[in-house]
Amino acid sequence: MTRSRGLRRTHTKNTTPRDPAVLSYSKWPFVNQNLYVQFRRWLTEGGYGFSSLNTYSVAARLGLGFLNLPYWKIDPKKDLQLVREHIHQGILSPSTQREYLVGLDKLAEFLYFRCQHRKPDPKIHWETYTKGLTEEWTTQVRAYLTLRSRSWPPDQVHRRSLNLLCSLTPPLRWLAANRDLKTILDLTPELWYDYLEYRLEAHISPNTLNRELYGLHAFLYFLNDQGTPVCQRMFRLSMLDETKRFPRDVPVELLRKILAEIEAAKAGKNAYLLRMAVMDYAWVLLMLHCGLRTMEVRRLKFADLDWDNRRIRIEQSKGLKDRFVFLSAPVIAALKAYLEIRGTRESFPEEVFISRHQPLGSRYCQIRLNRYSKKAGVHISPHQLRHCCATLLLNAGAPILTVQAILGHKHIDTTLGYARLYDGTVAADYYRAMIQIESQFCLPEDKQVETPGKGELLAMVDALQNGTLNENQLELVHSLRSGIQALKLPEPQTLAQVELNFA
Repeated sequence: MTRSRGLRRTHTKNTTPRDPAVLSYSKWPFVNQNLYVQFRRWLTEGGYGFSSLNTYSVAARLGLGFLNLPYWKIDPKKDLQLVREHIHQGILSPSTQREYLVGLDKLAEFLYFRCQHRKPDPKIHWETYTKGLTEEWTTQVRAYLTLRSRSWPPDQVHRRSLNLLCSLTPPLRWLAANRDLKTILDLTPELWYDYLEYRLEAHISPNTLNRELYGLHAFLYFLNDQGTPVCQRMFRLSMLDETKRFPRDVPVELLRKILAEIEAAKAGKNAYLLRMAVMDYAWVLLMLHCGLRTMEVRRLKFADLDWDNRRIRIEQSKGLKDRFVFLSAPVIAALKAYLEIRGTRESFPEEVFISRHQPLGSRYCQIRLNRYSKKAGVHISPHQLRHCCATLLLNAGAPILTVQAILGHKHIDTTLGYARLYDGTVAADYYRAMIQIESQFCLPEDKQVETPGKGELLAMVDALQNGTLNENQLELVHSLRSGIQALKLPEPQTLAQVELNFA
């Protein structure tokens, strides 16, 4: 028993399993015994508590003892499935079975990492996306997806495949079910308008419909390049008018509240929650100070960090573009504080930000930021952090081209759309310009403006006649002269008259 917590010390001594099909620890191959010790250390460095650590360790001992194979010969998918079936046949309670199955999932994850094999992507349920489509349509959709996936990063193939199928197949499935869509030539603008009317009645936004039409156009261009006959009128379909939505501005006071909540979480006593708070503070500052996207935060690797030049390299980001982003002093301090508690690079993936031994999920940043926002009584999305970075830089006087390079935008109009000029910049520019304008109208106090006499006005009108004037202009000059002569203006006084007035 430990004096601090009163719990049993962790150990790997040999115990006789109750299940006769499971080999005891002492009879394992030495490589498996070493693997088991590394597995426990891996869980500990991942921040798992005492209870989860012991439960997952028991599940690992059950799996390794049941299979009795050197770990490099174990197929994490097929062989561990046999262990799962054996657990279901046992007399364990349902809750214990669930915990053991989770432990086997963690063992499979560790085996993939230990053997340097990439975890296979989940299976795509094609019957869901091609339901109702003919064999011709299904074959072409599969071929199109195969072609597009060749240019995607390996870790994004599954997610992008699902996104493509979700935008491409809905109109095809609806037309096949409601308009008897059989061949590719049957797809005409008239059918698309029917689908468009149906979606608009369901209150689908124009942005979503435009994405579907864009995906459909790309698919038809692929078919056309492959020599498949396509209705050419489909390429002349235009997009719907969209309402441009700009992210709302987040005042600096609200940003301070969010950062204060993360700082408060960093003062907690729970080791795992403390580690998450330190990591959250690092990536929040990266988005706020450097304008990174959530995708760029999740894919950031150690090789991208350039401490000497105080910058990071963003590779193959949106639009497959690369760029460098410089690091501020607070960001460097936050990153180093996180890396001190992150764990060794030998035990974890190459990604800088990880949770439970895995790179951050697609919704991790949004979920964590929502949690801090609720505590602070505000609502801020991760994208607004990137937007605030652009706004703050512009209000501080950074050139628009510099902000464009930092955000990684291809067109400067996109930068202006994401980073509108708010009160700070507009007010400063307005008052700076008005000072110059007012200086042109203001006259020195000691300078008096003399009223021109009738003779001076007549002289200026007569000077106009020196140029070449047409009949209308001559008539206008004559009218001006007649009008001036009819005015009753005070004649300029002589010096003797002025002295007489003061006498």
